[in-house]
Amino acid sequence: MATQERVDAALAGAHITTLGVQSQPATYLKDLRHLTTLLLHLGRQAGADKLAPWVPLLTASTSDRGDQRSPRWGLRPPTTAGLRAQTLTTADAMLAASDLDAAVEAFQPWVELTPNTPDGVLGWLADRTVMTPTLTRLVMAARAPQRRLSHHLDNQEGDRMNIDTRGIPQVIPAKLYDQHLADASSASEATVRLFASLCLARQSPDVTSWAKAADILGMPSNMGINCARACSATMLVDNTVWTRRLDAVWEGLTDPYSSTGRWNYRAYEAKAHRRWSSYRWFEEWAKEVRPNTRRESRGYALTWQWIHRVHGHIDTSPAWAGKRPTATQRAHYRSFDTSLDERQQERLGSSVQRCT
Repeated sequence: MATQERVDAALAGAHITTLGVQSQPATYLKDLRHLTTLLLHLGRQAGADKLAPWVPLLTASTSDRGDQRSPRWGLRPPTTAGLRAQTLTTADAMLAASDLDAAVEAFQPWVELTPNTPDGVLGWLADRTVMTPTLTRLVMAARAPQRRLSHHLDNQEGDRMNIDTRGIPQVIPAKLYDQHLADASSASEATVRLFASLCLARQSPDVTSWAKAADILGMPSNMGINCARACSATMLVDNTVWTRRLDAVWEGLTDPYSSTGRWNYRAYEAKAHRRWSSYRWFEEWAKEVRPNTRRESRGYALTWQWIHRVHGHIDTSPAWAGKRPTATQRAHYRSFDTSLDERQQERLGSSVQRCT
């Protein structure tokens, strides 16, 4: 009924919201027709029956065709009215999504059904419908590297890892990066370590997007989206190999002294935030191993602990008071970091355990 109301409004000349923006009525009707046509073709592929209840109707209506060429749905739609209505409704739900990202979430599983042909995925899709500007945006977004990896992580065969996101740091420790991830991407080490954490979070049933992955790890949502876009396009291994390496990283994130066998990074992050209101730990450390250290360096000392002991991202350090660090702050932190000798680092790291 909701789809029929949108169609009636378009036929009456009203603008229709498509992917979160107003669309000309004729444009909307074309998008609806051609996306429906594409879904009908994808509905004939193996696995489509898991995506929509109308697929068995489609299978039954074409079962007597044998190995003949697929019907030209764009020229002659299915004769069953119920099948036409349900397919139109599925397509319209995607077009009515609040934005492109939401539409891609719904469309992604369908694109994954595209068969492998000499023409490639895009060639197969374009041969079976009219690729309007809206459909082109939708298909290209769904085929983006981070989308494909996202789908792979969400739909792995067999049992998924039992991921407790509290056991995932914001940034994978450098040691685990060196052991398992160093040659997996051409992106910077910092980007890959962050991306690996986001990918682990994506394997939790409650995490269904890169934005949610960042949020559940205590980072701004846009950090997850931007990192996924940047790192997915630079991968040097395929999705299956990357997933196996993530398994090894997860096995390495263990705490032998914990009753659960896992660290609780959210608890450590909370302690670091509470430590920002205290000067005592910093003054004791400075007195013992770094006399004459300025009180203004407390934020850099806390950021050092945040990065090297809590394994948090530099942008989310409590020292920045919820704001992203400026270029000057980053430069001063790097200067502080490189100025520490081995003994100073050891004592600064051990003070994390002493503080509550």
